[in-house]
Amino acid sequence: MFGPLMFPTGSQPAAAGAVSNAEQKFSPCFLCKDVFLFPHEQEKCLAHIFEVHQLVIADSHLVTDLPKYLAYWKEKFSANKNDIKEFCTTILVDVKKDGVLMKDQNFFLLSDVVKEDKEIREKIKQDRLETVLQQQIAERDDYTYTHGCLFCRQDVGPTRAEYLTHLSTQHNLQLGRPEKIVFFDKFISVIEEKLEQLQCIFCEKLFTDRNVLKEHMRKKGHKRVDPNNQFYDQFYIVNYYEPERRWKEKPDKKERDEEEEEDESSDWSDWAETCDTPITCLFCESTLDQWSAIEEHMATVHQFDYSALTKDMDFYEQVKLVNYIRRQVHLNRCITCDESRDNNASLLEHMVVEKHLALPPKAMWDLPQYFFPTYENDSFLSQIQDAGFNSDDDMGARVCESKMDKASLDSVCT
Repeated sequence: MFGPLMFPTGSQPAAAGAVSNAEQKFSPCFLCKDVFLFPHEQEKCLAHIFEVHQLVIADSHLVTDLPKYLAYWKEKFSANKNDIKEFCTTILVDVKKDGVLMKDQNFFLLSDVVKEDKEIREKIKQDRLETVLQQQIAERDDYTYTHGCLFCRQDVGPTRAEYLTHLSTQHNLQLGRPEKIVFFDKFISVIEEKLEQLQCIFCEKLFTDRNVLKEHMRKKGHKRVDPNNQFYDQFYIVNYYEPERRWKEKPDKKERDEEEEEDESSDWSDWAETCDTPITCLFCESTLDQWSAIEEHMATVHQFDYSALTKDMDFYEQVKLVNYIRRQVHLNRCITCDESRDNNASLLEHMVVEKHLALPPKAMWDLPQYFFPTYENDSFLSQIQDAGFNSDDDMGARVCESKMDKASLDSVCT
């Protein structure tokens, strides 16, 4: 799935989410000479301002570039310390120090209630937005982009949008629409590092086997990033328009109506894996877009209740059963008695009359040859759910026991 295994090298990749040297900056406190390294020491800086200078910065998490904000006010207050009282309001705060609660302590509050503070916050936000939009335009207009796919390793290009579309349509990795993403190269690099370290990109759980990781992401619906992980906010353009509203949050009713008309959704919390191609019935040529619909079709038209018949089977047993039925129907042979017929209609008539539309004897389909799909693009296989066990540890053990080679696993699950 992710390419061949590799021995560890001397240099290990940086942890996903790590901040590069270029993104770090030193910023002095705006009321003294103490210096802090951003973004790592941002909370330490705010705590220092609160504890040492008795000052609170309102909604500091919404300030787009806090070091630039602090630099502005440092220059302002350096000229005259009394400016603090001019631009800050006094508030009473209960403070606990050394285990002792001190009530009604005087603190300064610096907030956008003051016109100048609001203006500098807006200017910093606008400057950052313009920079990010220029970056997005440059990425969009670059027709020389190429990068190896995270899964099949083929080079995909020549645009980032085509690369993202490839991940979505060919591998069901849902990262969002191309026009909503910025700093694309860093985003893909983060995802790639996680996969190479055998780490799920959603829950960040580590695995010891690539096939187990693949099954985990497929079955848990983890072929996406976690919308609650704020590290990923930097890659979605909406966060630069509205810092106060994160990309995972649901739109209001008006926005939902508009987005439904455009056939898109910004709420990823209930994202579910979908099938890119219609699902074909096991016994006839009927195709339907939804798994529940194809199950109902087989139950009502062919009296074959797939879920009930396979409720005690694990994933690999179901794969072999489906591929066996596909092969038999393709050859116009009964799935139970192996009797041959001239065409599909005659075969269905025989199985109905003889009541052979049932679970075939296990000895007929529980064979290694049926690990391989009869049809390479069989969407039915991608909808199989493992009812035999649910834990990832059990699944890992099962993978090891199955003795399947990587090629057969990929052909079954891709």
